[in-house]
Amino acid sequence: MTNMDKRQKILIVDDSEFNRDILKEFLGETYTYIEAENGNQVIQKLEENPEIDLMLLDINMPQMDGFEVLKWMNQFRWIDEIPVIMISAEESIEAMRRAYELGITDYITRPFDALIVKKRVQNTLSLYANQKRLINVVVDQVYEKEENSNILIGILSNVLGSRNSESREHILHIRKATEMMLRKLVNTTDAYHLTEADIALITTASSLHDIGKIRIPEEILNKPGRLTDEEYKIMKTHSEIGASMIKDMHFLQDNPLVHTAWEICRWHHERWDGNGYPDGLKGEEIPISAQVVSIVDVYDALTSERCYKKAFDHNTAIKMIQEGQCGQFNPILLKCLKELSIQFSKMINNEIDDNKNYYEAQRLSDEILRKKSLPHKNYSQRVVKIMQEKVDFFKANSGRNSIEYNAISGHLTIINGKQQILCQKEDPEFDIFEVFKANEEDIRHIRDLLAQTSAQNKEISLRIMAEVENKRQMYNLKLHTLWSPSREDGYIGIVGYFDVI
Repeated sequence: MTNMDKRQKILIVDDSEFNRDILKEFLGETYTYIEAENGNQVIQKLEENPEIDLMLLDINMPQMDGFEVLKWMNQFRWIDEIPVIMISAEESIEAMRRAYELGITDYITRPFDALIVKKRVQNTLSLYANQKRLINVVVDQVYEKEENSNILIGILSNVLGSRNSESREHILHIRKATEMMLRKLVNTTDAYHLTEADIALITTASSLHDIGKIRIPEEILNKPGRLTDEEYKIMKTHSEIGASMIKDMHFLQDNPLVHTAWEICRWHHERWDGNGYPDGLKGEEIPISAQVVSIVDVYDALTSERCYKKAFDHNTAIKMIQEGQCGQFNPILLKCLKELSIQFSKMINNEIDDNKNYYEAQRLSDEILRKKSLPHKNYSQRVVKIMQEKVDFFKANSGRNSIEYNAISGHLTIINGKQQILCQKEDPEFDIFEVFKANEEDIRHIRDLLAQTSAQNKEISLRIMAEVENKRQMYNLKLHTLWSPSREDGYIGIVGYFDVI
C-alpha cells in the first residue's frame, strides 16, 4: 500500500473549480481529494468511494443544491458515516440552522480564513476517527461477549438435554426465534419501545425459559405416551419451579437480566385470553418478553419431533397457531409470525446466516454509542464525548463570537461572528479573562461563578464590560465548562460565546 492510499479522503463539492482549488491549497498535500461540481455527482462519488472521511459541501449548486444533498444523505444514512462541513457565502442564521438540523458537523463562511479551514477540518477528522476506532473496539468486545454467551447457552442446552432429549435444539431455536420476533415487532409497532439492548437481553433470557424442567421427574419428562391428568399437572409446575430457582439464586433481583429471566420462566405459558398458566394473566398483563417466548415456544414444539409425537411441517404449525388451536396470542405477534414464515422455515432447516452474531454486535454497539452509555472507564469514549459536547455547543450558538479554552495547555482561541480569529494563545500561566480587559470586580465575579460549576451544573451567564476589536462595550457572556472523569478535579476547559448587548 502506498502513502497515498493511506491518506484520509476529502470530497470537495463546489460548482466553482476556483473555490475547490483554494480549499485544496489551504489544506495542503496531507489528504487525498475527490471533487464534485454538483449534487448529482456527489451521489456518484459516494457510491464509488464509500471510504470517504469528510465532505466539504457548498450550498448553492446547479441541479441539486447542498440542502438536497443533505436530505439524500439522511435518507440513505450516509450522514451517520461521513461528517459534512458546509461551506458557503450565505451567513443567515436560518441557513445555518437548517444545515445543522440536516446533520452537518460544522459551517464555514466565505471569505475563507486558511487557518480556520485547516483547523476545523483537522478537528472534525480527528473526532470521527476516534469514533470509528471506538466503534470497532466496541463491536469486537460485544461480539466476543456474544460468542461467550453462545458457548454458555450451548452448555446449558446440553445440561438440560442430558435429562430431556428435546431440550438441546429447542433452547437454541427459541433463542433464534425470539430475536427474530422481537426485531420484527419493533419494525411493526412502536407500542413496546424496545431498544437493541432490550432485544439482546430478552433473547439471552429466553434460553432459561424451561430451566424448571430440570426438577421434573424423568419418567414424566420423557414419557412416550400421553400424560395423565396428574402427570400433566406436575409437568405444568416447571414454569413456577424455574421462576423459583432464579429467585432463590443469590442474584440482585432488580438486575434487568435476572428480572426478565424470571418473568419469562413464570409466564411463558400464559395466553392472551387468560386461559394459560400458572397465574391466568391475559392481554398486556403478560410482559412482552414472555409473550414472545410463548408463541415461539409453541411453534418450535409443533415443528419438533418429541418422544410422544411426530413433528408437524412448517406450514401446518403456522396455520394451527394462527387459527388458535394452541391457545390465543397477541394479534400483533400473530402478524409478525406470519411475516416471518420464510425465516422460521429456514431456522428449523438450519439455514441461518453464520455472520448474524457479528451483525447483531454491530447494531447493538451503534446503539450503545448513540446513547453514550459506555462505561466511563473507557478513555476513548470520554474523549469523544467531550469533543462532541464542544461541537454541540458551537452548533447551538453558530454565528456568535466564540471562545474555546483548554485549561491544561492554556490554549485559547477567540473567534468573531465572521469566523475571524481575534486572539490565539497557548500558555498555561496566562489569565484568560485579562484578554477581555474586564475590570477586577467583573473578573472576580466570573471566577466565583466558575468555582460553583460542576459536571452536573456546567454553565454560567452574565453581563460584563469588555474590550473586543478595540471597542469597549457591554456583552452578554455565556460560558460552558468541560469536565473529564479522568482528572482529579475534573475541570479541563471552557467553551463559550459573547454578544453585544
